[in-house]
Amino acid sequence: MTAATLTLKAIAERLAGGFIHRLTPLLGTPARVVCPSDEAEQAIVDAMTQVAAVQGLPVEVIDLRPAPAERLGAVTARLDGWGSGVAASGNGSLQALLILRGFDVFGDDTQDGPTYPFRSKSQFDRKFLWLFVGRDASRMRFLFDSYRRPLYRAAGDITPEDWQPNDHPDS
Repeated sequence: MTAATLTLKAIAERLAGGFIHRLTPLLGTPARVVCPSDEAEQAIVDAMTQVAAVQGLPVEVIDLRPAPAERLGAVTARLDGWGSGVAASGNGSLQALLILRGFDVFGDDTQDGPTYPFRSKSQFDRKFLWLFVGRDASRMRFLFDSYRRPLYRAAGDITPEDWQPNDHPDS
């Protein structure tokens, strides 16, 4: 392993340890992360999967890039929103971590359609812990930081400082 690979792995493990912990099944909140490379994205998926396994939380990784609208539509169809079986059963714990890779593909005005029903169903569903992964920081900000977007504040940004782009308006 190269030094760069070790650094990516260390950053991903630190991030995963902060995102998934012993209280995650009860208190987990959706998050998003912007990865600077394919290697960083894979390190995130690997670290999240490993830490989730230790906590007994199953993981499903869905790569949206090959067919974004169709794949997000399939995820949306699995959600029950307010009628979540977990919420209705009184068992407030999560059933799985969903890692949605390539979520930044939705970061423009042409992709509003698939995100509107997704937001309304995922916002209150407690079956899954959501991790939105993308490579393009500006597209991820477009999705989650604008009050005009359907996913406004739907997920906190957990992108590590080491991976923050230099083009962010706050820098």
